Amino acid sequence: MVLPYVFFLTVFSYAAVAYGFDVKGLQPLQPNGVFSTFSTSTNQAGVFSTQFELEQSVDPTFYQINSSLSFAATDEIEASATLPYHLKTGESGFEDAAIGIKYRFIEEGQYSPSVAALLAGAMPTGRDVVGTNGSIGGGLIASKKIGPFKTHVNALAYHPFKHDLGTEVDLMLGAELQAANNLSVLTEVQTKKSDDVNRFDYWDWKIGYRFRPLDFLYTTLSAGYGFKTRSPDLHIFLSFTIIYPPAGKILKYIYEEEKE
Repeated sequence: MVLPYVFFLTVFSYAAVAYGFDVKGLQPLQPNGVFSTFSTSTNQAGVFSTQFELEQSVDPTFYQINSSLSFAATDEIEASATLPYHLKTGESGFEDAAIGIKYRFIEEGQYSPSVAALLAGAMPTGRDVVGTNGSIGGGLIASKKIGPFKTHVNALAYHPFKHDLGTEVDLMLGAELQAANNLSVLTEVQTKKSDDVNRFDYWDWKIGYRFRPLDFLYTTLSAGYGFKTRSPDLHIFLSFTIIYPPAGKILKYIYEEEKE
């Protein structure tokens, strides 16, 4: 139980250089994703979850607080929303509030991945210095268990409504390995074509843990390096995800229905 927290504190202590954040956008909620990479998994119908994430970039220091929630309308369809708050001297404020719907339309087979479509957009709620006047976009998500690893691939694109910005393209690969009954090791690689350039100019790698101390609580600790300039951007993450009803109650409901 102590190992994930030791990892987080160690990374925090030795963090060194950074330069800032891109627009955050819609984020997956644990355990249905790997950091910023969505999986095709959804919660069971009727399950609500909320997530709070603190992201810190070190020296100089920037903070980003991301609040997310989701609701599973069916076992295959889940709606979610994310509201990021960017905290930096002279640039603090809310980013655009992002909303989206994920629909898994192909289940995983013996040799084929499960596939989901994501439709997402953002409302123009953010300050000019941290917002894009809203956006629309989405893409495809694929998930497949390969050996002991669960792997996820995302190909997403978003077009901002601010007239001087172009389309942002995100390509992400995430993987998770269950190290114990309530502990998974996570890693992610991301490349992005930002909305103000015509090439893939941002690369990011993260590694961390997802820990479930309680049936209804997930804690995720991670560190990552992003490269957009010659200096790497070291950032650390801490998130808490609460699920209701908890997994234990869901199993209880299923058991009682089967008895009837």
